[in-house]
Amino acid sequence: MSTQCFHCTQPIHGDAPFYVTIKDQPQPMCCSGCKAVCEMIRDSGLLHYYEFRTEAALRPDSIGDLVPKELRDELSFYDHPEIAKQFVSSQTEGDENLSRLSLIIDNIVCAACVWLIEHQIKQLPGVRKFDINYSTHRAYLEFNPDQVQLSKVLLAIYNLGYEATPYDEQTQQKKLKAERQTLLLEFGVAAIFSMQVMMFSFGLYFGHYDGISDGSRLILRWASFIMAIPCVTYSSWTFYKSAYYDLKNKRLTMNVNISLAIILGTLASIWNTIFNVGEIYFESVTMFGFLLLGARLIEMNARHKALMMTDHVLKLKPHIAERMLSNGQSELIAVNQINIGDVLRVKPGESIPTDGILLQETAWVDESLLTGESLPVEKQRHDEVIGGAINQEQSLLMKVTKVGGDTVFSQMTLMIERAMSEKPKFVKLADLVSTWFVLILIAACIGTYVAWLFVDDARAFEVMLSVLVVSCPCALALATPSAISTGNQVMIEKGLIGTRSGTIEALSQVTDIVFDKTGTLTEGNLTLVKTQLLTDRFSEDQLMLIARSLEASSNHPIASAFKKGHRDDVLLTVTDVDNIVGKGLEGYIDGVNYRIGRVDWFNASRDYDLDDGIWIALGSNEELLALYCLKDELKSDSISVIESLKAAGYTLHILSGDRTETVQHMNQRLGIDHALGDQTPEDKLAYVTALQQSGKIVAMLGDGINDAPVLAQADVSIAIGQGALLTQATADMILMHSTELTPLLDGIKVAKRTHKIIIQNLAWALLYNILLLPAAMMGFILPWMAALGMSLSSLLVIGNTLRIREGDKE
Repeated sequence: MSTQCFHCTQPIHGDAPFYVTIKDQPQPMCCSGCKAVCEMIRDSGLLHYYEFRTEAALRPDSIGDLVPKELRDELSFYDHPEIAKQFVSSQTEGDENLSRLSLIIDNIVCAACVWLIEHQIKQLPGVRKFDINYSTHRAYLEFNPDQVQLSKVLLAIYNLGYEATPYDEQTQQKKLKAERQTLLLEFGVAAIFSMQVMMFSFGLYFGHYDGISDGSRLILRWASFIMAIPCVTYSSWTFYKSAYYDLKNKRLTMNVNISLAIILGTLASIWNTIFNVGEIYFESVTMFGFLLLGARLIEMNARHKALMMTDHVLKLKPHIAERMLSNGQSELIAVNQINIGDVLRVKPGESIPTDGILLQETAWVDESLLTGESLPVEKQRHDEVIGGAINQEQSLLMKVTKVGGDTVFSQMTLMIERAMSEKPKFVKLADLVSTWFVLILIAACIGTYVAWLFVDDARAFEVMLSVLVVSCPCALALATPSAISTGNQVMIEKGLIGTRSGTIEALSQVTDIVFDKTGTLTEGNLTLVKTQLLTDRFSEDQLMLIARSLEASSNHPIASAFKKGHRDDVLLTVTDVDNIVGKGLEGYIDGVNYRIGRVDWFNASRDYDLDDGIWIALGSNEELLALYCLKDELKSDSISVIESLKAAGYTLHILSGDRTETVQHMNQRLGIDHALGDQTPEDKLAYVTALQQSGKIVAMLGDGINDAPVLAQADVSIAIGQGALLTQATADMILMHSTELTPLLDGIKVAKRTHKIIIQNLAWALLYNILLLPAAMMGFILPWMAALGMSLSSLLVIGNTLRIREGDKE
């Protein structure tokens, strides 16, 4: 026996798994999707749908049935691998596949919208992380594609009343332009008509004191009514729409306060105008809407400015690539058509379109966008070239190894998005306070109205309206998101990228800063600074040629020091080369055994006076031939940055694996109180742990690879920006300018300034409501005064936030 589903009419074999009560009769449902949609139709009072429908309803596999089929079909294209690879970065963590991308979300008007979307999307199966940056309206999404499709996530957002699309520059620019035009038009209409209403209101104000005829008074009231209509309908529609979706999703937000104030004030004014009784509040509600839209216009401009940094970076990524064909010809293709294994040609001055390896002998590329290196970098055959870098001198050929979201360029963009979207603890607390604030203030409005019915019922509505307007927590909702976004943007401009939530909060509270030595305080490039000849059988040039020939097969940093400034095609033939771990290299040249490595590897007959530096010995079976001193020079700004940090009161430490003598000699120039050498990774970890146990908040700077354990332990971990580190993104922050430390100093100042301004914003927003709310409840503030004060409070918060960009004023 079989029945059919009441909703989609598909047959149900056996007993129905679900039932919905329709007009006191249980109706069978074939799945939970049909059950959910049918219950929604029933609860919305739309059961006539089933009586008049001409065909069976579609069976929903998810919430997508609540969205038009055309839109579902359009969004499903994002699930196609060839399309997804343009936006999505795919990685494997353990046994789980994870996809990451950035989204643009439209129709967000306040921090409560952010809370609602995040709360709903994080409940979807397979969604691992979902954070929205209120200031930029971008979201960072991390999900398991084996458990949930991207289209389902987008549909869930649409179902809440918002629009979401994967981020790309063209889409972003179109949406920003449309948002700007819409808001400008709404603001313009509100400005023109609210001014007209105010003109008529002046007549009523003066007439109240100097006298006015009943006819003139009635004309002015009706004129105010007519002029207010565009303001309270078209210009205020955005508030009503947002409040509707908030209430639909059982969420109280400041949009509810705003809408209640405008609607109640307008309805009361219309009633009093028609029956020519009481006071009218058209000037208050129109001014309220006008000032709110003005504040949003300023906030929108600040938000669009916050997008300029990453958008400027993205504009440097090319849209066209030149692909080489098997017959030696080439073709121009869109970047999204590039496949792994393709051979591309990049002309001088053009950006490299994606990641790959170099197929020619040498090339010079500018990687300043990605690594902070101000000078072009020489690449050798089979070296990695990074998408977004600029080819310098001649056309280069490369083989593609990564495309789309897997490239270093995309990873860097996602890092920025994640840092700007994740919320630190104090931001989440502020959002929670704002949420409960609305509920408490609505209760206060109702209580005020009831109390004034016994005090002066003629003023009860006016006082309640003032309380409702004053209580709008716009400034509180703007206090933290705007500051966090601006702080992150300024840090990026300074060359310091945050990759985790809470970075600004933690960095602003650091007490101790721990430095690794090599590559952090120093340049990380060994240089040959001194040579001691110990024989007269060879000249200095002859011995250098032997040393370079032995080191030619090694990629060790010491070998690089011998290769600098020399041509690789002029070398001696070395046979039977052997790398002796912990000692050095040995091999045979013309049948003679030579060694190069640690001084203690050789049985020297006397001690040599070896001053500071790394000393390398060259010798043969017969004798020690030469000693070479290598040094890693301090970065150009290391001394000045260290002096500034000490002057600011930070306790500084050096933990290095180099010889203690070398560390101490370098520290004579730096003057750091705590400098330790011969430190193993375990020693470093124990040292930082001990600092934390004594109550210190520790920031650690290292290379992010050898120092991984101690970086993970530190309260704030800062990795020096090399290409490999960008793809790993293991640290809390990336110092993009690997040749200097000044961005660290600038970043700390920005973090402290941002934290200070957040506290100021929250204090002002709370103080404003604490002081003005009682005054409004006692009837000392008229509705138009409340509207002006609320808007000025929001503008003050936005203006104070922009001070983060002011320079180094501590």
